[in-house]
Amino acid sequence: MSDTIRGDHRKSWKYHDVDKGYAWIVLIGCFVLYTFVVGSVKSYGVIYTEVVEYYSTESGETAWIGSISVILLFGLGPVANLLCKIYTFRRITFIGGILFGLGYFLSGFVTRMEYMYLTFISTGIGYGLTFTPCTTIISYYFDKRRSLANGITVSGSGVGAIALPFLYKYLIGQYGLKGTFWIIGAIFSNVCVAACILRQPTYLAEEQKEQITAENNTSDDYNVGDGNAVPKFNKGHCRALDLRFSLFKNPLFVTYVLSFMCCVFSYTASFILIPASVKTLGYDKTYVALSVTVFGGVEAVGRILIGWFADLNLIKRKYIYAVSMLIGGAFSLIAPLFENFAFIALYAAVAATFPGSFFSLIAVLIIDVVGLENFSPAFGLLSLCLTIGILPSQPAVGWLFDLYGNWHASFILTGCVYVLAGVIILLEPVVVRCSKRTDDKEPENHTQQNDRDRRKDGACRDELGSLDTSFTS
Repeated sequence: MSDTIRGDHRKSWKYHDVDKGYAWIVLIGCFVLYTFVVGSVKSYGVIYTEVVEYYSTESGETAWIGSISVILLFGLGPVANLLCKIYTFRRITFIGGILFGLGYFLSGFVTRMEYMYLTFISTGIGYGLTFTPCTTIISYYFDKRRSLANGITVSGSGVGAIALPFLYKYLIGQYGLKGTFWIIGAIFSNVCVAACILRQPTYLAEEQKEQITAENNTSDDYNVGDGNAVPKFNKGHCRALDLRFSLFKNPLFVTYVLSFMCCVFSYTASFILIPASVKTLGYDKTYVALSVTVFGGVEAVGRILIGWFADLNLIKRKYIYAVSMLIGGAFSLIAPLFENFAFIALYAAVAATFPGSFFSLIAVLIIDVVGLENFSPAFGLLSLCLTIGILPSQPAVGWLFDLYGNWHASFILTGCVYVLAGVIILLEPVVVRCSKRTDDKEPENHTQQNDRDRRKDGACRDELGSLDTSFTS
């Protein structure tokens, strides 16, 4: 996809650390960030079941805790990318790590469940300042191996989902729910360590220097040699929060955004749906933690394999994604027919392998549609849109449980939305044909309008000529 880069950046893109050198160090840092940040999001189901039991609250109300933090995780994407361009990826993710750990730590002091809505706002802001930058920076450091690099990065969430559930279980058994919040808050602060090895991409550093030079500032305001130097804040930065809503004029971009919104709705719901359904079936905390671990373990391997397979270009990435959504939807729809741990574990493995491929492919699919030069604003805009899918996700499945007393309706809902996500992508050829017809009609309409305008002008001149004759007579 290097051909999508503007001509004035191609040289710097070719000769700096892309697919080599420090790019792999950045990949390690992003892997660790994903392990803690997204791993904690996926392991929240274990905490969720304990919070419901400890505070004796309803499932739907308690689900808002996790939903708030995930909404902020995606919703702060555009702001996080803006701040990273101004103050570098390293500094912003470091601040995010502090807020991330602080939110969990403060949760250990609350006396009512409702207060966690506030503490998890801090956690959510920390999520937002680390997740989107972590996802964005990888695509600047990798080109030929971009799918594989993204697969390795996002597989860190699977590693976190393997380790954290049993860590939660052990800490809850030893120190109780409050003590667990204090300890994991300190552990999650280690995100700051991973943030320290991130380096500002040269592509963005040179772009920033060009913008500053264009505004008649000295080149000393930003030293490209030091990728983490901080430029002086100027008016250009105020315009940097460019969500580029014009991207919505691209029918393919809109198609993928709608599909991703459906996918993230069902995928986020599974974070509480899987462990909560295991507990409802009467299994103890060990099985609850094991279900999340199965999900995370399979996901860690599956995302790397799917990213590697996508880079082989044997099958178009969009078809890999669409088929994955349909498989996830099929298993969700048949889930109510089975009420045992074996099937829930199988369902967790399938959801992690196929719908879980979403995060391995999201960056490369967006770049395929809008190009690398538009990737950062497009991903920020996508992150903002994903909050619409996340907002009702976990509360909806919780409310359905409160209404029916089981998770059957919740599985059916997630299955239908998974299928919808796959169908939307398969409709891409129809969208392309319709957009071409619209583009073909616009020149014709423009020509016809010009002809009508010319005829009107001629008629007006004829009328004026007749009027002039009558006056002279």
